[in-house]
Amino acid sequence: MRTLEEIANINTSVEGWRQELTGLRKAKPMVTFYRNKADGSPGLEYYGRVDYKDAIQASFPFKKNISTQGVIQLRFDHYISEWLRTVPNDPNQCKNIIIRVDFFRGKMRWTGLLHHWSIKMRDRVHFMEFTFNDDLQYLQFLLGPPNPVLPIPIFQFPRVLPLIGPAKWCCSTMILLNLIRQEGNLWQLPDDPFDLAQWFSVLPTEWRNWQVHIKANPLPFDDSSLWTIIATRMNPIDSVIADALEDAQLTLRYRRVFTDEGENETGILFVDRPANGALVFEITDDSAYHDSLNGTFLGGTIVQGFFRSVIQYLGGFIEDTAVSVLDNESLYPDEYYGPGFLNTLPVAPWLVFRDSTYSPMQTSELTWSPATARSVIVGGDNPAADATVKVLIETIGNIAGYFLLGGFSSLGSIISSIVMPFLVGTIFAWLEWKNVGRARNLGWAHLWELYQQGAENNSWSLSAIAAMRGGFLASRSETSHTVSLNSDHWSLPGWHYQVGTRVGTTCRGIPNFVRVAQVEEFIPSWGGDDDKALDFQVKIGQSKASMSTGERLARVVKRAKDALSNLGCSFVV
Repeated sequence: MRTLEEIANINTSVEGWRQELTGLRKAKPMVTFYRNKADGSPGLEYYGRVDYKDAIQASFPFKKNISTQGVIQLRFDHYISEWLRTVPNDPNQCKNIIIRVDFFRGKMRWTGLLHHWSIKMRDRVHFMEFTFNDDLQYLQFLLGPPNPVLPIPIFQFPRVLPLIGPAKWCCSTMILLNLIRQEGNLWQLPDDPFDLAQWFSVLPTEWRNWQVHIKANPLPFDDSSLWTIIATRMNPIDSVIADALEDAQLTLRYRRVFTDEGENETGILFVDRPANGALVFEITDDSAYHDSLNGTFLGGTIVQGFFRSVIQYLGGFIEDTAVSVLDNESLYPDEYYGPGFLNTLPVAPWLVFRDSTYSPMQTSELTWSPATARSVIVGGDNPAADATVKVLIETIGNIAGYFLLGGFSSLGSIISSIVMPFLVGTIFAWLEWKNVGRARNLGWAHLWELYQQGAENNSWSLSAIAAMRGGFLASRSETSHTVSLNSDHWSLPGWHYQVGTRVGTTCRGIPNFVRVAQVEEFIPSWGGDDDKALDFQVKIGQSKASMSTGERLARVVKRAKDALSNLGCSFVV
């Protein structure tokens, strides 16, 4: 039995926590500008801030694993505008400008480099618009050579760099190897050849001065991400890892760490304290997707990760799949029952946005379209079959001519020259696959087939399987649910959820169904009106259904085929 004093203390504590959440919800975005140091030393230096109500218009979107552009408009005589107008013609200033936008007290942070600025005039009023590309673009400007440790202009062996293993480890390792090549100045002049320390940047003691890091762990036994194969031959890193991230439903996160302001980041290899403003990448598994043994409620192992790959490719042949969530509180992590816990754990997502009269949803659009064709046809040629038939015609014709025409052994070659132009592209030249599961799911009345380009040169190649996957992908069933929330919603982005987190949504007219998907995009925006609350739009789910077995298998086969082709091997199946 609690006393009145204890109850009063509990009420005070609860009220304080409620006020803390209210303050977080009403927190305004904080925009800060940084520049590179004029002497070229590591780290960024602070220049100034932009008040929330000084922005005429601003928007800085977050997208899962995709680089975005942020835009902010300032008045012409704002001190940031005046400063940035001087940068192009000032030889003493470095040209790259970095913006930092903190939402909800820095729990969500958008940073990027200035792409361009424009001077605009509207209604005879001049203002400036600044466009920034977020820091995910760094991976677009990082290539993956076949061998990162060898000099690129002189010798690169083997022809391709393949990595096989859990997707999280493979993608992190691919980025780390090329960061060592770039930041360590392997086989190239450092940015400042007269700075002796930059010649030894590859040494672990110098990694603290790098501008970019990745939190890459050794091959862990608790890495339950899907096994995959990635390969590169001078391809951009973002495209090299894109399919692996999507298949395993991993999220590539980035965050600049400003150590001059007391921040720090743990888990960086050989670095206890990075330079101020250093960029840190991390690949996280926020979805806990498809645990083959216990759903999303138990952590996996490295063995489960490989096993999950097999299960995912062999299961779910029918495109439309459903996820059942058991209503059993004993399955949920203990963190959910602890005080002050605001996050969403991937092993048991709990947050649901409901579409109702009392919901703060501004707009909600649920779109669904069924699959179209049940069959895909690819091909148009088969060099192996043509060559085999040509050899058979020449061999049989030459033997027959030798014995029947008095030793004339060129009969087969003559017949082959006449007949083969009519046979090329007719024998085993096409490949067709009927998705029986899709046909059964669509019903008696359904569309039949489509032709997919991409394997016109060889229907018996692994590329034909990849092209067939593309055909099924283009004709797949699609479902998307886009929800726009206003700032009055009780949930806090960055605290309760963030990009990549699994959440549930309901839609009016579809009762008793909660659709679970990842947060794909978060777009905060605001204007110059001080009374206007921060608006943000949350996009949940992608416009596509689960991939079929053939589609997922063909993607992995295509990556393996590309890697082997780059090695100089050609396979016909």
